[in-house]
Amino acid sequence: MRVITGPATTHRRPARVSAALVALAVLLTATACVGRTSSTTADDGSRIIRFLHSQPTGTFAEAIKLFEARHPGVRVEEQPVPFDDLNAQVQARVGAQDSSIDVFAADPPRVPSQASRGFLVDVSDDAEAIRQGVVGPALDSVSWGGKVWAYPLWTSSSFLFYNRDLLAKAGVRPPGPAAADRLTWEQVAEQGRAAQRAGARYGFGFDQVDRYFQLQPLLASAGAGDGLTGPDGLTPDVDNAGWKRVMDWYAGLHSSRLSPRGIDPQQMPDVFSSGQLAYFVGGPGRIGQFTKAEGLNWGIAPHPYFAGGKQVTPTDSWAVGVSAYSAHPKDAREFARFLSLDSAGALATTGKQTLPPANKVAYERYVQQTVSNGGDSVKGFKELLSHELDTTAHHRPRSVGYVDFETTINKTFSDIRNGADVPEALRAAQDRLGGLLQRYRDLEPSEGP
Repeated sequence: MRVITGPATTHRRPARVSAALVALAVLLTATACVGRTSSTTADDGSRIIRFLHSQPTGTFAEAIKLFEARHPGVRVEEQPVPFDDLNAQVQARVGAQDSSIDVFAADPPRVPSQASRGFLVDVSDDAEAIRQGVVGPALDSVSWGGKVWAYPLWTSSSFLFYNRDLLAKAGVRPPGPAAADRLTWEQVAEQGRAAQRAGARYGFGFDQVDRYFQLQPLLASAGAGDGLTGPDGLTPDVDNAGWKRVMDWYAGLHSSRLSPRGIDPQQMPDVFSSGQLAYFVGGPGRIGQFTKAEGLNWGIAPHPYFAGGKQVTPTDSWAVGVSAYSAHPKDAREFARFLSLDSAGALATTGKQTLPPANKVAYERYVQQTVSNGGDSVKGFKELLSHELDTTAHHRPRSVGYVDFETTINKTFSDIRNGADVPEALRAAQDRLGGLLQRYRDLEPSEGP
């Protein structure tokens, strides 16, 4: 296996890709540490499969090793890029029909947009295998227009992590791990402030701060809506009373310094693992990191909800799609299937990135390993995760305009966290989305977006 750390130069400007995305792709190319050749075969004649994703280098090393052992004559090369750059790379490179990308990580709500642009291979003939082989509603997350476009890789949820020592100093009894122990957001804020008064630097914080994945459940719990409406999911609805109410609450977390302001999302887990944060909302992928954190005395509880509102958790995680322009489509699809539908391949993807695999057999083994490694800190993890996936999981919107929506809303969340006026920020987002999404509605059905 060889790891490629830099992206390729695009062959031509892709249709309907914004100038900003093209510029970003060019910038990433210019600053790449290691380039790639356009060859799709190795010197020894092996067929090269290139896998574009945004996980840390080596995340898929063990899975690739197993796959290559079973498939002599095929070599897989990882091409990791930063999380925030992945979708720009897919747009620019696959959109340019770059045949050197064979498989790429696909964020489920972006699947409709990528499928409609012709980026993905239709894998509907594997629909039943996916239905039988993966957990929860994972098949729905990779389906659009009556067809299946990717293979579920991981699934996800979100928990309330807590620092036992900081809560003890404040005289706060930690919440239990059962679904019946779920706190309200109002309780979390109140107890977080008590922890601050007792010496905690911060009372509460989100993992993916300012990201729609993490904040959508707040809006859904409050009955504010997902922000996109209409049969095609192309009508923005973010400038309503519910969104304003939730965003006022969110702004208050940061203006009061209950939650840290101005911290990058990648830094938030370290704020918790270093003992500065009483409560932390994040996914199961953080369990491995917290288990290894020296001196951290922690536990998990159910994801909170607003008093009187619905109990909602985020769900879905990365899938793997086969590029419609792959030079080796059969090998590429076999590799994607291996990561998703082969239990050994799926489990091998969780060694470094400890998200639950979507594969049913691998999922059970992952849960057993997590409980064994985490000890008392993850008491009740198995039952809680299963309950959330079955009961409270809430998908992000399915829309060909989701990319524009998420990009705009994440920026709006960031502005609000850092002091922007809530009504003005949401009004501006509503206006901008109205223009961005109109272009999709204006297209003839035969054209695609």
